[in-house]
Amino acid sequence: MLTEDFFGRIAVISVFTFLAVCTVVPLFLYFQHDTSASTLAIVTQLASTVLLLLQLFMTISRLPAQGTAKGIEPRVTSVVGTFLILVAMILTRPVDNGSVQVAALCAILIGTTASSFCLYWLGRSFSIMATARRLVTTGPYSIVRHPLYICEAVLVAGMVISHFSALMAALGILQFSLQYRRARHEEATLRRTFPEYDEYARRVPMLIPRFFPARRAATSQDS
Repeated sequence: MLTEDFFGRIAVISVFTFLAVCTVVPLFLYFQHDTSASTLAIVTQLASTVLLLLQLFMTISRLPAQGTAKGIEPRVTSVVGTFLILVAMILTRPVDNGSVQVAALCAILIGTTASSFCLYWLGRSFSIMATARRLVTTGPYSIVRHPLYICEAVLVAGMVISHFSALMAALGILQFSLQYRRARHEEATLRRTFPEYDEYARRVPMLIPRFFPARRAATSQDS
């Protein structure tokens, strides 16, 4: 029986395949024709291709859903929060300043590389929608509960810088807001699905890492 998860997977696979092709084509142009492209631009493009291919692979091989958010709003939030900034880049012009573009590429490269690491660690639990597949609490997920969103925020910041305008800044803020809302939907779904999630949430902060946790614990005990 065909399920909503099946159709969702087909749709996501189609989108990621299209985006991956769109990143691979410029790479061929860089190597075959465009000798003016900087090394930073080429490396950033390669990192983006790796991230998209990893997203594609994890979507194809993802685990069955054990729980999912109900209603249309979590789904709209997830889709718009994922792809809004890409559409915004198509509709806006890049800043005509070399230094700004270098800064933007650095942010995009850092965000993309870190996102790939978090996605690799998340593995077959990856999903665009607020869906519970498996509870991952190790690696970067032992530092904060949503490391992938933090890394993606750095990536989005680089895109906003690259095409900076009042419209792009507003859309960037909207994207961050949607991603935060998306994270809340995910947490509610994970709590309903995995009884151990509450304990995990008590130990691990949502977005901002706890620096020097041992020192805090010692201070609490002394008092």
